[in-house]
Amino acid sequence: MTSNQENNKINPTDAAIFAETDNWQEIMALGGGKTIDVYLDLKSPHAYLAVRPTLALARDYKVRLNFLPYTLSYVSLGITEDVQEDMKRRPPDPAAERKARMYYTAARQYAALQGLPLRGPHRLLDSTAANTAFLFAKQKGLEVPFLMKVYVMGWGSGWRDYEIEAADQLRASLMEIGADCSQFSTFMASGGTGEMEMMECQAKAEASGISGVPHYVMYDDALDRELGLFGREHLALIRQKLHASELARSPDVRPEFSHAWDGTL
Repeated sequence: MTSNQENNKINPTDAAIFAETDNWQEIMALGGGKTIDVYLDLKSPHAYLAVRPTLALARDYKVRLNFLPYTLSYVSLGITEDVQEDMKRRPPDPAAERKARMYYTAARQYAALQGLPLRGPHRLLDSTAANTAFLFAKQKGLEVPFLMKVYVMGWGSGWRDYEIEAADQLRASLMEIGADCSQFSTFMASGGTGEMEMMECQAKAEASGISGVPHYVMYDDALDRELGLFGREHLALIRQKLHASELARSPDVRPEFSHAWDGTL
């Protein structure tokens, strides 16, 4: 699919999301004394739902968000018993089938609250290339625009109109958000910088105890140690901890945060 073809598919709902780009970039530029690592996988609908409410952390508190990729295993998640060339899901038992259906059903409900498009995927996805391209975008300071571009275009059609495994598709998305892609092929090459950086991200995430995405890692002042938390539902807990550490950007900031967030940044 060419860049023009992709642009032609952008509907008003998607355009409204992409119009937030300047706001995302302003929030990311605020910075802060505390860093929170945020691991996401571009094939995860629940990671997709976490990007914008996570940005609200940096909007409200003096923290730096360090978005990082982590490639999940469908087999480890219990969604399929194996991954074959046809990329069809093969649940190991009826319970796994119910789990997979509920996984996407819940995601659709929360996406609707945020005004995000989300359709169930028609096959399993290999997010290795997309997660590596995520690191390339991060080098350019464009990780959030890239994440949301790929997420919205991909999940909006259930990945029927976006080839997540295709380098040309990923390059087109990078160019649309203003990235210089002159070194993209070199970065993405087998054995190249991108592959090495992905391996480092995987190892770092696993050392922190990751069990799924979104996965948040921060130094907890009260516990005096690093803390890892899996799931968007922990944003309220993280906000409580940041508030207790007196990191609010203004007196008007409140730590309370609903899991049923409506998408207002």
